[in-house]
Amino acid sequence: MLKLSKYAALLVAALVLLFCFVTIFSSVETRYECKGNLRFMGETQPKTFYIKLEEYRWWAGLWGDSDASLSVEAPDEWVDHYSHLKKVGNQLQIFDSKKMLAGNFSELSKSLALKTSTGFFDGTCTKVAK
Repeated sequence: MLKLSKYAALLVAALVLLFCFVTIFSSVETRYECKGNLRFMGETQPKTFYIKLEEYRWWAGLWGDSDASLSVEAPDEWVDHYSHLKKVGNQLQIFDSKKMLAGNFSELSKSLALKTSTGFFDGTCTKVAK
């Protein structure tokens, strides 16, 4: 009986460690500063966005249908979040809350094209430290 409870305790400990590993290491976060132009109603203005890209590991696909999520900030103006991204080759296609294509992010050229509530942004991103 004592041997069985010892194995049960080891099994529980192993499951807890596995759960911690999966939850902690299920995504990789990268932050970027994106400089480009924002077009709205025929006017174009230079703009800087900051984005936080969380790319999910393959096993996260077992419980979700998104390959990543994206947070976008226009400093002192607004913050937005896109929770549904699909990886297609070297691009991440970004979908809005209605699952309509809102833009894309190229992992190769680091370019961001995104339809936001304040216009259409098109720019190039550089990686920044956390």
